[in-house]
Amino acid sequence: MAHSDIDPAAIPARRIGGLALLTYGDTVGMVLPNYKLDQGENRWQLPGGGARRNESAATAAERELQEETGLVRRLTHLLLSPDWIEENEETQAPEGYNFVFDGGELTVAEAEAVAVPEAARRELIEFAWVRIPNLSRYCKPYQERRIRLALTHRRAGLRMPFTAHGVPLG
Repeated sequence: MAHSDIDPAAIPARRIGGLALLTYGDTVGMVLPNYKLDQGENRWQLPGGGARRNESAATAAERELQEETGLVRRLTHLLLSPDWIEENEETQAPEGYNFVFDGGELTVAEAEAVAVPEAARRELIEFAWVRIPNLSRYCKPYQERRIRLALTHRRAGLRMPFTAHGVPLG
């Protein structure tokens, strides 16, 4: 498809999501949304959510992380290239990309303090530290692959700065 085949007045809608990978020992911080009850088991996911208009994936991840866990963290580095998700015809959600940010290794005090804030209880049932070997019991296969790849990249020191207009954040 040539560039001229894309009508600038009708550019396809795309979702942008910012997610945070938090670890504590051999566990990953995950949230259980209550809006996916119809999807059965394995509904846990990384903290994060969709970017608002003119909001970067990093800012969305920071905002959602605070809303969902109470943690305030500056998220400046990606652990994965943007992860593409196809359109969901059932929910009418457009295709999009999720950016997985390195939320870091939490201290004992930080890990023990993490909880779903009262204001987020309409959206989330709970937060849990999930042991890495047990990921398949908690999340969908694509989520598990995403998390394991992000963990592998972090262990190998493969963190990429998130940029805005070519300038790295932080």
